Amino acid sequence: MFNDKTKILLVDDRSENLHAMKVTLQPLVDVEIYTAQSGNAGLALMTEHDFAVVLMDVQMPEMDGFETASLMQNLKTTRNIPIIFVTAISKDEEHVFKGYQSGAVDYLFKPLNHDILLSKVNVFIKLYRQRKECERLQEEVQKSKNLEALGILAGGIAHDFNNLLTTIYGYVELAQLLSGPESKVYQKLAEAVKAAKRARLLTQQLLTFSKGGGPVKERANIADLLVDTSSLLLSGSSVKVNLEIDSPLGEVEVDKGQINQVFQNLLLNAKDAMPNGGNLTIVARNVTINAQSPEPLDADGKYVQVTFMDDGPGIDSAIIGKIFDPYFSSKAKGASGQGLGLTIVHSIVKKHSGYIYVESNPGEGATFRLYLPVVSKLLTDPEIVQSAVSKEAPRPGQAHKRLLVMEDEELVAAAVCEMLDYLGYQAEVAGDGVEALRLFRLARENRQPFDAVVLDLTIRGGEGGEKVLRKLRDVDPEIKALVASGYAENHIMSNFQSYGFDGAISKPFTLNALAEEVKNIF
Repeated sequence: MFNDKTKILLVDDRSENLHAMKVTLQPLVDVEIYTAQSGNAGLALMTEHDFAVVLMDVQMPEMDGFETASLMQNLKTTRNIPIIFVTAISKDEEHVFKGYQSGAVDYLFKPLNHDILLSKVNVFIKLYRQRKECERLQEEVQKSKNLEALGILAGGIAHDFNNLLTTIYGYVELAQLLSGPESKVYQKLAEAVKAAKRARLLTQQLLTFSKGGGPVKERANIADLLVDTSSLLLSGSSVKVNLEIDSPLGEVEVDKGQINQVFQNLLLNAKDAMPNGGNLTIVARNVTINAQSPEPLDADGKYVQVTFMDDGPGIDSAIIGKIFDPYFSSKAKGASGQGLGLTIVHSIVKKHSGYIYVESNPGEGATFRLYLPVVSKLLTDPEIVQSAVSKEAPRPGQAHKRLLVMEDEELVAAAVCEMLDYLGYQAEVAGDGVEALRLFRLARENRQPFDAVVLDLTIRGGEGGEKVLRKLRDVDPEIKALVASGYAENHIMSNFQSYGFDGAISKPFTLNALAEEVKNIF
């Protein structure tokens, strides 16, 4: 994609003239020269290729250079191609004016000065490449805006969906416990739990590129992740994997779960592209990016480059620019998948300050290259990632403690309270922070204080768990607090201790998970 050669078109009815100009332009780097011996043939090539500049003879049989240039101006695909006229006889001012009037940017006379011709063509090549780079950056900006808008929507949907799943998990599990494992109803409910778990995976994908879904980074061995993921996903398949990994590989700091998802999606993409088997080469190497590097990265520095090269059918040029777009899929209608795999890959890599792009030609396979920045020191505050303090096992009678649950969704609140009731706790609900503070103070005045609070992180139209906890701590500095949220990747959820919480639980959660987290905060 970014290593394509810049194309130049030479149009002249005499083959010896074409040969002479090709020899003159031979020193140009990364340039592919096309030739045509008539205006019609030149126009046909222009509709198929994107040329940086056209060098065209004025005097040609059937259709001369002026007529060809005029026709180029009438076509949307060719009107912006720079034209340099080359002539040996039409040197008078009238012809020169006519040349510029027909759309030319320059008018050269034979015999040509080779150095001047080479310099002028080189200028248009540079302008063309700069324009292409600007177009690429504009596409990236637009893609980022699209992903940001989708991310905001996806985050909201995932949050609401996780609330619903919490209710489903709670009541289904309670129904299982009430029916007993030998009951036919129990088995049917078990299938419902499996479906709920699959739905949870979809919300996790949505949250991956939602606005609030930042990665929780730690040092990771990219080589180990590649080996483990490829052996797991492609074991028993007809795709042969060849791993080529630099040793030592630069150190990176990543969210292991998210980067694993990137590798999984790229591996499955290659596997789907080669249903009858084939070869997949995965290369991980150290690279240094600077101003002279061909890679389209904005930030210079050291990177780990991971390349996935398959020998499948390749990607058609008409769709290669869309493959990272949300819900775009080249698969047949009705095939599995939601068209989010590569969108998620793009979003995760971007959130890691990396970059990914694809190169492909039909029939020649596809190559995905991703870059992750090498780090020289830990970016995460060591105090935040300190190991969890071991908790004392619950004493007899401890399960009768009183808990205040702040939750604005009535269905979720009811389900959580019933789950806590089944576990032996006494639970009371507050719909927002104002009510939570009122009930908390009232309970202390009545000498029946709450032993702990379960605070939802996001309350519609009101203060969330973080702010409410600060107010509750003004009343009782020792109150135990568990934060709950449908935004599993929120920074408060991953660093709950830094915000004053004693534990965190992500929605949707199971009865066992709730029991464990509540037990741990005491």
